[in-house]
Amino acid sequence: MLRTAAGLTIDDLAKRSGVSPRTIGGIERGRIRRPHEGTLAALAEALRLGPDDGTRLRAAVRIEPAATGLPRLTPCFTGRDDDLDWLADAVARHRVIELAGLPGIGKSALAAQAAARLSGDFPDGVRFVGLTGSPAPHPAALARELARSLGVDVPGDDAFAVAAWRRLLDERRLLLVFDDAADAVRLAPLLPDRGASVAVVTTSGRLRLPLGRARRVLTPLPAPDAELALYRMIGPAVPDAGAAELAQHCHGLPLALRTVANRVRTRHAWSIERLRAQLDRPGRQLAALTAGDLSVGAALDRGYRQLPESLRAAVRALAAPVPPAAAVADLDGCGWIARDHGVNPILYAFAVARAGGARATVPLTAA
Repeated sequence: MLRTAAGLTIDDLAKRSGVSPRTIGGIERGRIRRPHEGTLAALAEALRLGPDDGTRLRAAVRIEPAATGLPRLTPCFTGRDDDLDWLADAVARHRVIELAGLPGIGKSALAAQAAARLSGDFPDGVRFVGLTGSPAPHPAALARELARSLGVDVPGDDAFAVAAWRRLLDERRLLLVFDDAADAVRLAPLLPDRGASVAVVTTSGRLRLPLGRARRVLTPLPAPDAELALYRMIGPAVPDAGAAELAQHCHGLPLALRTVANRVRTRHAWSIERLRAQLDRPGRQLAALTAGDLSVGAALDRGYRQLPESLRAAVRALAAPVPPAAAVADLDGCGWIARDHGVNPILYAFAVARAGGARATVPLTAA
């Protein structure tokens, strides 16, 4: 094991990396099956791993996506009432629903929240499949995993497995959540096209899903909801005015709010003014929005790498003093820019870092 080879205890590694002992232990025991890329980057840096060992670390924890019940719901989920109402209506009318938007905008949390509220309408259960960070699994492998989660063993070749899964979809009323999908071709055979089952697909890219699906692009949280969410995360330790100022620097991204809350809770020696100054500094915003295994930069970087080159070029073009209209239109089409909301300042900071070429870095671990 890389940790023991480095002569470190779990607590030692936690202090070096900023990743909690509970998270490290969960990864080592296989309980955490798909750690965030920011978590892996923090661990690799703390273990002083070279490129080869860093690859070994990632390979060691990359387990095929598993079909589970609902993940733990975000405890401070705030707002999104209109989105939840839209989802409830879409689930009643469509078999496939796509939630798109900028990485970190809260698609996974919204999908899980909606699935929990709607689970009573699906007597055969809810299945959540986390696809984050993985190469696209073969449809047959995921079909077998999903069938096993329902207590059905599917023998035979790959074509038979997919066909058997589709029969199950026709016979049962399931709510499926495919989280952070990047490959529509491999996902399509697993989606319902008749019967009473419904699939919700979250993505940070542009998926060519079946015609007739419902699609919604999430927008940043309004300022009052963002302030309330941050206050719920940090409690009364920070005056309301200080929480409101910090929330403004998160520009409506729930992941940014969670990261700032983590910094406030764990860095007791830091004043609100010091954190706000970091968030205000040009070129330091993404570093300030990184805390242990939470990283806005890592989430954006992961989503960016999933985009085709034409859209990656559009992201980099946002760094121009006046972004080309074509780039803005392309990113509006894939959900990275929400119509009528303009370019999110955090996305702009990421674009500047990316446009800098080899000299630019996107912070993936805590500064």
